[in-house]
Amino acid sequence: MSSIYEEHLEVIVSHLNTPPTDHGDFYRVRNFVINLVRDNRLVKSTCKVNSICFGSSVHGIRMYNNDEYDVMIELEFPFWSGIFARPDQYRPGMVHLDFKDLPFNQFTQDMLLDHRGYLLRSNVQTWMQSILLDVSGRQVWGEGRNLYYLRYKPGQCCHTIIAQSDSRTFSIDFVPAIKVMYDGADLQVVPKYAEGPKRSHNCTFMVTDILEEVRLFENGGELVQEAVMLLMALCETKGLPKIRKYHLVTCAILVMEYDDFYNFTLADVFINLLGKLIDALADNSLPYLGYMDRNLLSNFKPHQIDEYIDVLNSAYSTLKTYPYQYKLSFDRCSEHFL
Repeated sequence: MSSIYEEHLEVIVSHLNTPPTDHGDFYRVRNFVINLVRDNRLVKSTCKVNSICFGSSVHGIRMYNNDEYDVMIELEFPFWSGIFARPDQYRPGMVHLDFKDLPFNQFTQDMLLDHRGYLLRSNVQTWMQSILLDVSGRQVWGEGRNLYYLRYKPGQCCHTIIAQSDSRTFSIDFVPAIKVMYDGADLQVVPKYAEGPKRSHNCTFMVTDILEEVRLFENGGELVQEAVMLLMALCETKGLPKIRKYHLVTCAILVMEYDDFYNFTLADVFINLLGKLIDALADNSLPYLGYMDRNLLSNFKPHQIDEYIDVLNSAYSTLKTYPYQYKLSFDRCSEHFL
């Protein structure tokens, strides 16, 4: 028999969940944008284009009325497996993409590579922006005969397409990625700035393993999805904005490496993930799944680490007593999450 605390958590999750959404309109807009990129004359002569969905919608942890999607635009260059992804010794998790021993077309040589044959991060972004700007003002019919008007919005590392109809508005963050062979696996690297020596800062790309991340997180099933949503809601309610969903997804995957949560309740999984997050902050170490030497907490300042630990420890001390409080009110429980 479940505890009153468990019942409260299940109700809270129902409040956190996004309303049921038909993703058909998203697929239509995504396909329209991807086809527009594929049909570009320079793209056709330079590389193949694939799309990979990732982020909270794929993980099943979208919250509230969030109607956002994330899609990688994977650029597959000829002889992509021969691109030398050279690790950056000063920036863990970053690589430089060396094309100099490969065949490539004139556009790649003139517009995408530096004098050493390294792919330039900002040039890839500028190229994608020049193509995706053409999306603004276009119209796409949704499955329910909704007519969506599209507009483009630049982001720091992504290119956002906003689709708006009379009854719905959603957005898609398109992230350019280069397909490479790295450590014997097909991976994607995305353009991303990282502090370090000036000589090489224009060529940094971050290693990712999105497909493996999705597979590992799926192993946790619905219980882990719900626990991550609760943990995200807790962090938002407590005013901890630097904790992002990818921190919590990583925590969950790391915990699942040694615990399959067999016979666990939602309350059990949640308190375990909260404990893992506190431990990671205390150690100032949360390794990135695509590159274990990269620390996802590297952008936290020492005083922020201390502040976040204090807040989460206080919440942990309170919440771990709730399974034993048989008269626990919903309001008292939900104030941590809603």
